[in-house]
Amino acid sequence: MNSRDTNSREWISWNGNIRHRYHTLHEPSTEEELARVVGAARSIRPLGNGQSSADIAGGAEELISFDRYQGVLKVDQEKREVTARAGTPLGVLLAEIDRQGWSLSALPDIDTVTLAGAIATGTHGTAGAGRLLGNHMVACRLVTARGEVREFREDDPEMPALRLSLGVLGVFSTITLRCDPGFRLAVTERPVKDEVWQKGWPELLQTHPFLRILYLPHTGYGYVITGDYATEPQGQGTRPWWITHRRAVSARLYQRTVRHPSFTVTANKILKKLFFSHTQRAFGTLYEATVTKSRGSTLELAEWTVAQDRFPELFAELGSALRDRTNPAFVHIPMDVRFLKADNTWLSYACERDCVTLGCVCRVPEAADSYAAFGVVEEIFRRYGGRPHWAKRHAMRGDDFADLYPRWQDFLDLRQRMDPQGTFLTPSLKELLGID
Repeated sequence: MNSRDTNSREWISWNGNIRHRYHTLHEPSTEEELARVVGAARSIRPLGNGQSSADIAGGAEELISFDRYQGVLKVDQEKREVTARAGTPLGVLLAEIDRQGWSLSALPDIDTVTLAGAIATGTHGTAGAGRLLGNHMVACRLVTARGEVREFREDDPEMPALRLSLGVLGVFSTITLRCDPGFRLAVTERPVKDEVWQKGWPELLQTHPFLRILYLPHTGYGYVITGDYATEPQGQGTRPWWITHRRAVSARLYQRTVRHPSFTVTANKILKKLFFSHTQRAFGTLYEATVTKSRGSTLELAEWTVAQDRFPELFAELGSALRDRTNPAFVHIPMDVRFLKADNTWLSYACERDCVTLGCVCRVPEAADSYAAFGVVEEIFRRYGGRPHWAKRHAMRGDDFADLYPRWQDFLDLRQRMDPQGTFLTPSLKELLGID
């Protein structure tokens, strides 16, 4: 095992907005080494790949890198289960699941995050039956604050908390996911006027096994992405050659919006015309057809979730606020609209309610603190009982969550029992959870 005294080096998040000093970086390659490191630590956190807009990864005296602790360990054909080490990148895991002819219902937008990090922070998919990646977890091995390795199964009372734990209950060693039968999708992407998709999304959700909508503020359009079960491609779309330059063009346009926020309206219309005005088609497994295989640029992101029955009213108010030129809330595109089925995971965005999620992105991360849209969007969602994504930007703390999550206090009590000394807590996590 590698353990390096780094002389108080600095950990920096992927977009440069979060920085923390730390003392020691551990790189275990076995479960025994992982348990020994955790058991000896006073303050320690595991690291994923840092692609979070929330301050939940760094801030401890000691950090654990999973770079040497990756890989698929076991495939159970009869149970349709796959077991992998905590640090396994989703891209590696999902490729193996595809090879087995299986699928997951919870694939996120990107595959560059680690398995443990994705589960700990509530990474999710989108569909009428969409759910958290963690809801596929049926077993795990967890290193506790005392350095003990405990195994949990799907019927254990702690499992609904472990499926989204923020890493404060212990450090995942291995994770077992139960997969769905495999399928292929014919995916169609096309521009749709706002008044059409905003009225028709409930029917789309019932009709298509995959639905994602990229709302394009200030343009009058959304970019609707639907997927249907198929055994072969369904027609051809048009994919302009310049589509690969979208990120570069976006970066240049949005740099001007830092000093002139209202230029966002013009920038969005240009980007819509260039990159969101064509019908495109894809065919393949859910992973092949819908997941981005890289993250080519940094950004700052907020995401909020609201009950489906409250979304129409909320979205009408949100649209009115974004059209109101008396505030500087000009939003970069796209705002990602996705859908989740109700579950029983204690800190899930979908805990006990079907819900809609909506992302708000700032494509100039160094200017995120002055990006007025974050505050306007948060204020509206909070009035409608909105829940923030745990790994993305928001200002909610402590008791703010008590009325939103029916099992909030149960989670805090379990955390106290499993880690009474606060080994996995940082100052930021204490503030987030409302812990003295």
